[in-house]
Amino acid sequence: MNVLAEKYGDKVNVLAFPCNQFGHQTNEGNDEFLNTLKYVRPGNNFEVNSGISVFEKVDVNGANSHPLWKWMRTEKRMPIGEPDEDGCLVDTAENGCPDADALILPRDAFGGSTVALWTPVSRSDVAWNFEKFLLDKDGKVVERYHRYFEIGGIHSDIDDLL
Repeated sequence: MNVLAEKYGDKVNVLAFPCNQFGHQTNEGNDEFLNTLKYVRPGNNFEVNSGISVFEKVDVNGANSHPLWKWMRTEKRMPIGEPDEDGCLVDTAENGCPDADALILPRDAFGGSTVALWTPVSRSDVAWNFEKFLLDKDGKVVERYHRYFEIGGIHSDIDDLL
């Protein structure tokens, strides 16, 4: 996301919403989140670009989902996926299904379990960290990108909007 903030400056607002619904990877308090990014994951003195607004942790799925996330998931129920040369959606992570279709995957570190940390689970749920939504200047949801979608692929969509 830093790449987008650096490339577009004040032409684009990049908003980040920490969430602890994905493998309990964000279990620190809101006041500790930026230090976790800097020193733990990804670490190596990583800092969020000043052009990115980082909000307090929210639920993005389930009955307690933040209203913004409920609305965005309603506007674009499924993320897009990249087709291969034959027009078939691709499985870049070798999960056994196309990237955009992968919702809850077995986790090796958790005994191959497929536990969701929210309820109800719905088809429009955000699958994992790094799923991205693109909104236009009027706040309309333009696109939804799955977790494996490369940031570089979003540049052309942003350029089209500008």
